[in-house]
Formats: sequence, structure tokens, C-alpha cells
Amino acid sequence: MFSKLIDNYIKNLTKKDIIDFSKQHNIILNNNEIDIIYNTIKSDYKILLYNDENIIFNNLKSRINPTSYNKIINLFKEYKSIYQKYL
Repeated sequence: MFSKLIDNYIKNLTKKDIIDFSKQHNIILNNNEIDIIYNTIKSDYKILLYNDENIIFNNLKSRINPTSYNKIINLFKEYKSIYQKYL
């Protein structure tokens, strides 16, 4: 059931959602970084949630500024630990 909810959420995810979330967490992203993160989530969210997320994060590391990258990693780990039981 939760996987269906996640699938639907990702299907409806917008770049504005990425922008709003990043601002809420004091992450400054340029347009290119927003595109990269958006496209990564849309195409690889199942890997991020159910497999080895390091594969995806290693790919992002050189494409996003280091400060934002570190904040994103920390947020991902925090949220994944909170919601892991639902995955």
C-alpha cells in the first residue's frame, strides 16, 4: 500500500516541490541543480528507497555544490530513518 502512495507522489512531484522543500531546509539550488535533483528523483527513487542509495549519491556528488549536497545527504538519511518502517 505505501509503495502505491509513494509511486503516486513521485508521479505528481514538480520542480516547484523541490524548490519549496529546499528553501524550507535552507538549501540553495541553482536551476541546473533543481533539474538534476528532479530528474534523479523521478527516474531513480526506487533505488534511493529500496536499494543502495550510494550509487545515486555518488553520481550527484560532482553535479551539485558541496554544501547543498551534504545537506541533501543528511536530510535523506534523517527522513529515511524516520520512514524506513513504511518502505
